[in-house]
Amino acid sequence: MKMSRLSIYYRILAMALLIIALLSLATGLIVWNSLEDIVSKQLQKRGVEMATHVALAGGNYVLMDDPYNLNELAEQTAASSEDVRYILIIDNNKRLLAHTFHGGIPKGLLEDMPEVTQQRISVFNSNEGPIHDIVVPIENGAVGYVRVGMTEEYTRKSINQHIKDVVLTIFVICALAVFLSSKISVRITNPIRKLAEVAESITRGNLKIRADIRDTGEVGKLAAAFNEMAASLIKASDDKEVLLGELRAKEQLRDTLITKLMTAQEDERKRISRELHDETSQALTSLMLTMRVLAEDAPNEEQREALLLARDVAANILREVRDLAIELRPPALDDLGLVAAIERYSEKFASRHGLDIDLCTSGQQTSVDDQIAVALYRIVQESLNNVVQHSGATTVAIDITFQPDQIMVTIADNGRGISDADLIRAKKEHRLGLYGMCERVELLQGRLDIRQSPEGGTELFIAIPQFHPRKGESS
Repeated sequence: MKMSRLSIYYRILAMALLIIALLSLATGLIVWNSLEDIVSKQLQKRGVEMATHVALAGGNYVLMDDPYNLNELAEQTAASSEDVRYILIIDNNKRLLAHTFHGGIPKGLLEDMPEVTQQRISVFNSNEGPIHDIVVPIENGAVGYVRVGMTEEYTRKSINQHIKDVVLTIFVICALAVFLSSKISVRITNPIRKLAEVAESITRGNLKIRADIRDTGEVGKLAAAFNEMAASLIKASDDKEVLLGELRAKEQLRDTLITKLMTAQEDERKRISRELHDETSQALTSLMLTMRVLAEDAPNEEQREALLLARDVAANILREVRDLAIELRPPALDDLGLVAAIERYSEKFASRHGLDIDLCTSGQQTSVDDQIAVALYRIVQESLNNVVQHSGATTVAIDITFQPDQIMVTIADNGRGISDADLIRAKKEHRLGLYGMCERVELLQGRLDIRQSPEGGTELFIAIPQFHPRKGESS
């Protein structure tokens, strides 16, 4: 497990354990090396002392060739210390006079019988472990010399026992250190843990919680700063709620104003359309009838031709006025419904601009709320105008899908398409057609997406939830 995944408590505890383990290992190695060195020197020192004692005490026995007393001296000296493995007394003719071996002298031990005139210490390995071989001359070698073999077996047992005691002591110290480290870690990490819990609570939205930490150090200062930050967050949250409330009220007022504006606009279009259809059309019709009567009673052919020409001009004006009245508020939208109104408009628009417009519908057609119908009709109008003015398309596909909960309209062309740069430029140039569509859709809680069509042009996707006015509510 990585240290970064551990809590601060376990990190401190792990660091303390690591330091204790390293210190314990270093202490153990130092103690072991020190004991090894000390024991080796002490062992050799005792060996020299024993060999010197035997050399001094046994000199006369060697001269008198008294093996009995020499053996007694060697046995007594060897019995005085467990570290003595053997004692050999040799005369100046390299003849063995006494020894402490009871089962025979090991092979090879007497092969090394040098002339010795001064003290010599050497170490060799045996099947029983290292042996410190100490040679001390008797009377500077004129009489002979004494060899004492010191074994490390018993000393090592003592060292091992001391090491065990040291290890046990270190273990107890480590256990105590771990306990103290745990306590210290808890004291250090408890305030930080409380701060973390407070931070989590604030993250979950509980801004009233505070860090109750009585500490005069850095953690206490951090807790105080944390509490001040929480108070600032509450104030900022309250200010934000006030601003959001005001923004919602303004947004609602804006939506209401835009809705009323669009309703007023549609009402004004309907009034102008009705006046054009009823009053202006009737006046032009009366004018045409009057011109025809006058043409029949004209005194000459020239006046008759002039009156008939004026009647034809009035007839053209009448057709344009009727087309304008229909475009301002198509009667089909009120009489036949959304699909029929879009179909008639598309046919006339395609004929006027040389476009190939394909209209498809799917789903169970239901009665559409007047606001939704007007919005979708105006969006189709604006989209077709944009196709002619900006896209250079030759074909347009309009797909209307009725679902129980929404109406979806897709308008796709094969023109040059529209990019983000085009949208930004349109906004800078105050070309508000597209943004007017977005406003209409947003007011009806709908969605409008602009994307690339399968033919490479522009595709508008509009989805508006269906709703019906409650009983008694004006549409």
